Amino acid sequence: MIGLRAALLAAVIAAAAPQALAQGEAGNPTDERVSESFNAAQSFQGPLDGSWTLVSATGQALLAFQLVDKPGGQEPVEGVWRDLRHPVVPGDIEFVNGVIRGPGTLSINLNPTPQSPAVTISLHVDSTGGWSGVMHENGADAPVKLRRG
Repeated sequence: MIGLRAALLAAVIAAAAPQALAQGEAGNPTDERVSESFNAAQSFQGPLDGSWTLVSATGQALLAFQLVDKPGGQEPVEGVWRDLRHPVVPGDIEFVNGVIRGPGTLSINLNPTPQSPAVTISLHVDSTGGWSGVMHENGADAPVKLRRG
């Protein structure tokens, strides 16, 4: 469990690298090499690997995910999440309880915490090739989209 937690935290840090590099000095050979290495490593991961943001129908960021999807996209997906509707506090990252994928579908179940109920997100591939669906939380359904980054 500690190894998985360390790997997921390293993935969260690595996911921030391209953004940090984009804000750095243009044309810096070291930054370009690090960016190329990061992109090469990402090419060996499954299709769901990386940073994702769940947004509402109005575009409000709701939840942030960092998913680990092994090459081939056939192994179980693991990850962590954080609720973006609340201020950041130390320790507010939780493990994703489960991800179930099917042909064109994705279901994400989040760990309930003492402060919040279980959340289920049911998604399908929409006409644009993105993920759209519904988040079921507190007995209510809300339309959502899952976006890269």
